[in-house]
Amino acid sequence: MNAIEFQTTAHDGVLDIPREYQQKLDGRVLRVVLVDTQAEDADEAETIFARLRRIRIHGPADLSTNHDTSIIGEQDA
Repeated sequence: MNAIEFQTTAHDGVLDIPREYQQKLDGRVLRVVLVDTQAEDADEAETIFARLRRIRIHGPADLSTNHDTSIIGEQDA
């Protein structure tokens, strides 16, 4: 598989393929991945760290000290 990357502007549901690639790609079955290069709202762009801070983990209060017991269970002596 050969990958070609370029930027184009969508208009009326049509994407223009640059002239240098048109003949090479004409009639080929293509997989298209669209990546919007413009953020919808720059003020609302959330960083990965902000998203991670919203994750809440619920578990026993002593999870950090008794991790093995919480995961594996009580071991018979």
